[in-house]
Amino acid sequence: MCFIGFYLFLSVFIYTSNGIPDSVRILGLFESENQMEEIAFRYAVDRVNSARHVLPRTRVLGQVERVSLRDSFTASKKVCNFLRYGLVGVFGPSSDTATHIQSLCDAFELPHVETRYDRKRKRYRDDSAVNLYPHPETLSKAYYDLVKSWGWKNVALLYEQGSSLTELQELMKAQDINFHLKELPLEGDVRPLLKEIRKDSISQIVLACSSKRILDILRQANQVGLISTYHSYVLTSLDLQTVDLAEFRDSGVNITGYSIIDPTKSEVANAVSDWVFGELRYGRALDLTEKKLTVSAALIYDAVLLFSKALHDLDRSQDISVRPMNCNSPDQTTYGSALVSYMKLMELDGLTGSIKFDGRGYRTQFSLDIIEYSHTEDFKKIGTWTPSYGTNFTRNYQDVYAQIIEGLQNRTFRVTTILTQPYVMLVPDWEALGLEGNDRFEGFAVELINDISEILKFNYKIHVVEDGNYGSLDANGQWNGMIKELLDQKADVAIGDLSINYDRETAVDFTTPFLNTGISILYKKAQKKPPSLFSFLLPFSVDVWIYMATAYLGVSVLLFILARITPFEWLNPHPCSPNPEELETQFNLLNSLWFAIGSLMQQGCDYLPKITPDEWDSPHPCKESDVLENTFNMQNCTWFTIGSLMQQGSDIAPKAVSLRLVAALWWFFTLIMISSYTANLAAFLTVERMDSPIESAEDLAKQTKIKYGCVGSGSTIAFFRDSKIPTYQRMWSFMESARPSVFNKNTPEGIDRVIKSNGGYAFMTESATIEYQTERNCDLVQIGGNLDSKGYGVALPHGSPFTGAFSSAVLQLLESNKILILKTKWWKEKHGGGRCGKKESKSLSSANELGLANVGGVFVVLLLGLIAASIVGLFEFFWKARKLAGDEVESIKAEMFKELKFALSCSGEDTKPVRKRQRIGDSDSNINRNSVNRSAIWKSNGPNSNNNSNS
Repeated sequence: MCFIGFYLFLSVFIYTSNGIPDSVRILGLFESENQMEEIAFRYAVDRVNSARHVLPRTRVLGQVERVSLRDSFTASKKVCNFLRYGLVGVFGPSSDTATHIQSLCDAFELPHVETRYDRKRKRYRDDSAVNLYPHPETLSKAYYDLVKSWGWKNVALLYEQGSSLTELQELMKAQDINFHLKELPLEGDVRPLLKEIRKDSISQIVLACSSKRILDILRQANQVGLISTYHSYVLTSLDLQTVDLAEFRDSGVNITGYSIIDPTKSEVANAVSDWVFGELRYGRALDLTEKKLTVSAALIYDAVLLFSKALHDLDRSQDISVRPMNCNSPDQTTYGSALVSYMKLMELDGLTGSIKFDGRGYRTQFSLDIIEYSHTEDFKKIGTWTPSYGTNFTRNYQDVYAQIIEGLQNRTFRVTTILTQPYVMLVPDWEALGLEGNDRFEGFAVELINDISEILKFNYKIHVVEDGNYGSLDANGQWNGMIKELLDQKADVAIGDLSINYDRETAVDFTTPFLNTGISILYKKAQKKPPSLFSFLLPFSVDVWIYMATAYLGVSVLLFILARITPFEWLNPHPCSPNPEELETQFNLLNSLWFAIGSLMQQGCDYLPKITPDEWDSPHPCKESDVLENTFNMQNCTWFTIGSLMQQGSDIAPKAVSLRLVAALWWFFTLIMISSYTANLAAFLTVERMDSPIESAEDLAKQTKIKYGCVGSGSTIAFFRDSKIPTYQRMWSFMESARPSVFNKNTPEGIDRVIKSNGGYAFMTESATIEYQTERNCDLVQIGGNLDSKGYGVALPHGSPFTGAFSSAVLQLLESNKILILKTKWWKEKHGGGRCGKKESKSLSSANELGLANVGGVFVVLLLGLIAASIVGLFEFFWKARKLAGDEVESIKAEMFKELKFALSCSGEDTKPVRKRQRIGDSDSNINRNSVNRSAIWKSNGPNSNNNSNS
């Protein structure tokens, strides 16, 4: 029995001598201002001692020592003092003094637990330190992901003096973000630096400073105008949620950051409750809530729990012998390295989330909450970030849009604009009518902003931009016009014929375009070209007319030759003689020409005109007649003219196959030519032709007589200045060097210059403006198409949260055709719109009405032809009278008088007596007896014919 008792005593002794002592001592070093860390350390020790499953047989003794900031000597001395009593670990401090403490702990292989942001941390560590603070490189990636998710492009980065910016290295290496680095002084006035940011028109700011300075810096930013709806901040402090920003609640500023503490977790609520009630037991009030818990305090709390759990696990595997040590001796702990390794291999769910370390011993695997300052409930969680998946926003678009709409309601926007027809105009006689405020203005853009305000339920006040410019960069890189007012926060919205381009997009935000347009050329409409007297010749070129004349002559000659070769075209000239001694063809050269011209002109009737002496034919060809008949009586003359007017054919028809083939091809040729001529003639005679010296931008660039220019400030001049197209580069060189200047102060001045120049100046502006002007001033016209494609949009300050809401309102108006209705109203109805359009429609409806100037040449040709025919007729008349006078031995004058008297006789007889020629020597009585029947006879009666003088 005694043996058994001795054995049990020995077993207990052996276990006690090899196990962890009944009490272990840990040391917490804290600066005097970090009282919250000290409280967290003490209550963490209480938590370990009260939770018997952590160290069931050991009590942890937490020793707290306060050290001065940057007093490394005193801190090291205090560590040495506690080494004499035996230490198992050192916690803190959170200042750079920890570097010296770490060196001391490394010498004794004493575990050193840190919770500070270590700017000088090595990449790989084989020391006795464990740091629970998130690794700076991982934090750097988190900040980069957040800035990138917001789509920021032009960012001011403010950092504290002396900071290594380790947590921002990933952000600064970004190639797609333009950073402006600004170093903050350690204390004092930072407004000069903030004014530089405002001067650079930067609205997106990353502020890397301690939580203690956040409120002061933001107050100074508010003083210089950097706190507004259009400014956004990302704060790198993980204690952001502990800062009271209530004074900026109504400013509309967007403040975002990260938090490693989730105030909604039960562990956080329980810990805070224990601390508050614990202090009350000692009569000390602790102003602490879940949202006021600092990261350093939470990390100290988690560090003590992690250390205790690792100590418990290590106790199961090896001897933990705690013995006093002296700083002057080379002693080392036997468990230090193993305990640190255990801590780096463990995982713990603490107040700062999941705690675990990577292979290098760094805390790189952690989760952050994305928090945003809300105007209703302080900071609000809007998403999470993890190293594996980056940013993940938990709120949806509807929530964001609802929040923006809520912020818009009853807000009054300052709207800047520029007076340009028909977008914004002053109401005529507005002063006499007593109009004030927005009622002074009218126009397309005025109604548009009013419709948007009705959808989004905000108020607005319109004012005209001071310098009268749209907005462009000057030689010093400074903006003017409406863009400058947005950047200087003198306006909240810019509306008008403000086109969207790259430079402006980098400075401000634009909504969806409400009107598409492009640069075009406004010019004085060319004068109508006077109709040519011979405009009926215009449908064919000179070459075609020459070829047609050649073809006419060639076909006529071919018909003449073929008609003489073929036997089928030789006919009996005396149809009453059954056996004629000779044959004749009707396709002689004259008739062939007549047939060809008859086919080409589509003229003729049922007979063939011949040379004037042959127009008198015998009415009885089978017997000799005493009278001759003229086929050109009144009825036949009327029929001939109507046949010509109706474009009928010739009275001769070929009989031989060869001639018919030629005739068929000629008819086909004339069919095509006459049809083409007729179709083209209608266009030439009915369409009003303008004699315009330019038809496109290329025509402008190739000449120097006509000057051209644009508004001296805006997107149009920027288009030509920055263009890489040779034509536009040549035009820019011309405009830049032209004297006097071809640039105009505004659009109305350019339009007035076009009107007064009388064709000597062309103005380049947006096609929508040109369309408005050409609807009212019929002397103006757009030349060519658009040189580019762009749109008009509503501009808001860069980073404005309301841009999306404005774009949605514009889309709603576009889909409901409200904008189209507004455009029709202000372009075609109001202030004389549509006048030129109606004029043009009327002109098109009467396009077939031809005046004498259009067809006068045809009358001239007809008149000249009639005069020529009359001259030829008179010549034939004179020649015939002379022949008759010689036959009848009378004077030419007497014979002409007789023939003229008969021709002009009112009786209108179609016949006249045949006067047969007498032989020489016939008696006068015989002549007198037959004088009644005198007539010009074209063939002789022969020598054996006798006249009976007694009859």
